[in-house]
Amino acid sequence: MKRYEKESLFKNFFVFFFLLEILLVLLFTELYRTEKREYKQTLFQTMQVCSYTLACEDFTFDFVSKEKGKPNTLYGTDELCSYFSIPKSDKYYMKIAYPSVSFKKDMQEIITGLLVKFILATLLLLGTALFFTFYSLKPIRKALQLNDEFVKDILHDFNTPITSMVLNLKMFKEEQGENTFAKRISHSIDTLLFLQNNLKSFLFHTPSQNSKVDIAAFANERMILMSNAYPKIIFSFSQENTLVRMTHPELLARILDNLLSNAAKYNKTNGSVTVTVRKTKVYIEDTGKGIENVEKVMHRYYKEQDRGLGLGLHIVKKFITELDIKIQIESKKEVGTTIALDFKNLPEKQV
Repeated sequence: MKRYEKESLFKNFFVFFFLLEILLVLLFTELYRTEKREYKQTLFQTMQVCSYTLACEDFTFDFVSKEKGKPNTLYGTDELCSYFSIPKSDKYYMKIAYPSVSFKKDMQEIITGLLVKFILATLLLLGTALFFTFYSLKPIRKALQLNDEFVKDILHDFNTPITSMVLNLKMFKEEQGENTFAKRISHSIDTLLFLQNNLKSFLFHTPSQNSKVDIAAFANERMILMSNAYPKIIFSFSQENTLVRMTHPELLARILDNLLSNAAKYNKTNGSVTVTVRKTKVYIEDTGKGIENVEKVMHRYYKEQDRGLGLGLHIVKKFITELDIKIQIESKKEVGTTIALDFKNLPEKQV
């Protein structure tokens, strides 16, 4: 189950179960009040019988002034009592009381019984909530699965025309030699491959297999490859120190390629992209259009330009989270953007 599916499952289950549990609490609260009221009524009826027979061991008897209260009425919260008329007596009532200790014990038994039923009902609701949550998410999961399978099939079908273009371009270069037209076609093919790799990275999650990587040399290598695709952009590289860490080179390549591609793609004519390695950070600085909403730029499908799918920086966010690389973005419209990747949390050797 994918992360967003787990999140959706948890949220739907929590809301469904929480609402049902509130209804259950209200139901058992009212049930407790009803049972308590019926229990008191039963005690009062027993007192009425005792006032005639006087044969009730669980009750106490006394004589009180008629000023204490009205006859045939139940009084008290802990110790329950009632007053009954005495034949040929104008001053006194007979007081029949049920001790508070006995009353509390009986109420505790009622509460315990209700609590057991409440726990059983909660477990039943838990199972019901899980069942209906999975049931309600099943159509959504099926739709997402069909969507993923469709995109995967499209990606697979990309291989045939791309391979054909690469082979024909190679034959063209052998016959005509290297020229501007061939370079443009080669750049277009590289762009298609780049987009295909981004979509694959977005759809497929592969576990990290770390190895020792010279981050500075690796960043310089990716920059040189990217500079071939953007001959009108000035690329430069500098490093103040060595930076070697244990990381996943393929995922790191996807991170750097996306950032370098954006820095060049959204740059000004004859603009520049500068890559600098300083301490534990790699800085990618451009003189491009800048970013208006830095806090949203890494959200899925968010884009400020008409070009692209809005997946590049979302993929970067996904991979830097997996590799435990920190990122900081500073940007100013029409001035440029500086992105800092911090590798301080990565180990220098295999643990």
